[in-house]
Amino acid sequence: MSIEGIEKFANILGADTIKKIYEDGLSESVQETGKTSTDFIKAARLFTAPIQYLGAYQDRLTKHLNKVREGVPEERQIEAPTSLSGPIMDRLKYLEDENYLTDLYLSLLQRAIDKERINEAHPAFFHIIEQLSPDEAFLLHNISQNPIEYEYTMDLIEKEDGKIRFENSNVIKDTSPKENIVFSEHFDMYISHLESLNLLKWIVSSEEPIFENSEDSNKGKQTGIHRKTSIYLTKFGDLFAKACIPENKIFILK
Repeated sequence: MSIEGIEKFANILGADTIKKIYEDGLSESVQETGKTSTDFIKAARLFTAPIQYLGAYQDRLTKHLNKVREGVPEERQIEAPTSLSGPIMDRLKYLEDENYLTDLYLSLLQRAIDKERINEAHPAFFHIIEQLSPDEAFLLHNISQNPIEYEYTMDLIEKEDGKIRFENSNVIKDTSPKENIVFSEHFDMYISHLESLNLLKWIVSSEEPIFENSEDSNKGKQTGIHRKTSIYLTKFGDLFAKACIPENKIFILK
């Protein structure tokens, strides 16, 4: 890498970090490679990733970090907070390049080095990504574009113990992308989990009883219920999507 290239990373890392990486470059883990100067440059490219996590991962991480850096105009680049960049670099070691969670981490890191958008990089977002499955990340991406509309009817059943329950769901409308997620049978669990993280809300927008004689003025006994529901991002979920979901990206799980 040229001196100019090193200076570009120095502008992001800061002089103290460059000095520390240089000193770490003299450690045993780097001496074993016999390429101290090369490892110093590669370590600098890794923002603040610990030196012991280089080796087999450094080329892949370098590719990721160059992608992040190139996504931010040079005049807007600032040093990424170590408290955010360090954990992200560590987590990327365990993720495949094609895993959508990788894109979420890189998008968050891109906000962290952009002086005009660093306010979007809330530290809590890293811990939220940690808890997501690829299916859930896909659902967030999809819902950020188009809220889900889910409409159905259920029969009102009176049990022997006298208790009344709604059963036998009949779906009338479902705009969810279930056919595009890997484990579609876990859809309800995914939505519940995303609700628990305050990223989504699943609300009943309207609810009407169904009667025995729907066309008769004397409707008689209630036999069921008709519900219209919506699944959409909360305000916090919208902020998360803005910071972590890559812009202009089409994501396909299957």
